Amino acid sequence: MKRWYGHRFHNVLALRLVFFTMRWTPRWVQAPMAAITALIFYLMLSRERRAVAGNLRRVTGRRGLALRWRVYLVFYSFCDLMVSYCFVPQASDEELLGMLADPERGAAVIDRCLAEGHGLIVWTAHLGNPEFASRLLELHGRPVNVARVVEDSPAERMLRERMVNPRLRIVNLKEGARATIELLQALRRNEIVAIQGDRVYHPRHSACLSFFDGEAAFPLGPFLLAEVAGAPLLPGFVVRQGWQHYRVLLGEPILTAATGNHEADQLAALSKAVGFLQAQLRNYDDQWVNFFDFWPDHACD
Repeated sequence: MKRWYGHRFHNVLALRLVFFTMRWTPRWVQAPMAAITALIFYLMLSRERRAVAGNLRRVTGRRGLALRWRVYLVFYSFCDLMVSYCFVPQASDEELLGMLADPERGAAVIDRCLAEGHGLIVWTAHLGNPEFASRLLELHGRPVNVARVVEDSPAERMLRERMVNPRLRIVNLKEGARATIELLQALRRNEIVAIQGDRVYHPRHSACLSFFDGEAAFPLGPFLLAEVAGAPLLPGFVVRQGWQHYRVLLGEPILTAATGNHEADQLAALSKAVGFLQAQLRNYDDQWVNFFDFWPDHACD
């Protein structure tokens, strides 16, 4: 299984410093502090800065100072995400709704999907704030199963443990077949599965699609799961609309076709989800917090 990059600031001490500092910092001071912090990391993390610049150059077509500004805003978005760990995990339902800049959150669409009785797969990405999105899903009265690879580091475990509660659990995809069975059982109980679809951990279980001006790899696992469970797959993201305020973006529910050609059916469903992601990135490129080259050489050879 592929392991993603790490940097020297992703450690328990740094996280504790953030959580302690933000706990006692007035809300009106947090955004200016984040702006300064984002600039510091923008200057210090040269590898990540170059990777984000390469990604946004493809997405936006920008160059020069305009591109650098968008790259800086990605670092600022990441600061918003990290600070949200101070407030989102323990927020009440009312507090979560109060963090929405737009009260429309697609609740009716999600409830209609669940009414079919086959569960729901919410397909998301590292766009905006997926942690806030997971907590919003709890408001539908069903357990939420967040499927993700939990990196084997104390800092990553600390973040994951911070998010877990009686209504939200983490299913570690590193457990392979066991994780798949757990997710399938959850869907058969008409629960919600949330999974991020913009990182490939198993190259053999992925497909390459046209994505902006190149080809990029995306995991097929969520679509295989949807096909087996008969569950609808709903692409959706939560993007920032001001400091610690968010907006929900939902696509149309995707049902995997049953033509008998499983590979083609899954690829068709994946294409619809990736198309929705691409459309949203045109407006929210500054919130795509992937700090690595999304179009690596030879990934789709």
